[in-house]
Amino acid sequence: MVVPLQLVEATHVRVVCDRCNGASAELCGKRKRADDARAAAMRSFLKHGWHHDPGLRSSARATEAGERGGSGRWYCPACAKNTHF
Repeated sequence: MVVPLQLVEATHVRVVCDRCNGASAELCGKRKRADDARAAAMRSFLKHGWHHDPGLRSSARATEAGERGGSGRWYCPACAKNTHF
């Protein structure tokens, strides 16, 4: 059976540089759960020179959640080089 139009759900993960606000990157986790797509996107962003700063949290658990979930500040490769992380 041929389906002429098929909708495929996908999770898009986008990051924008917190310093210059001009650079951004986006990945599409086709047919992945949101958590799996986010984890794969974070690995890819870091691999391509993006820097993630989860920020200071009140507890170790909150800091770990920020590192795992990607919350906090992101810096593009150019800004990461100039900021000396």
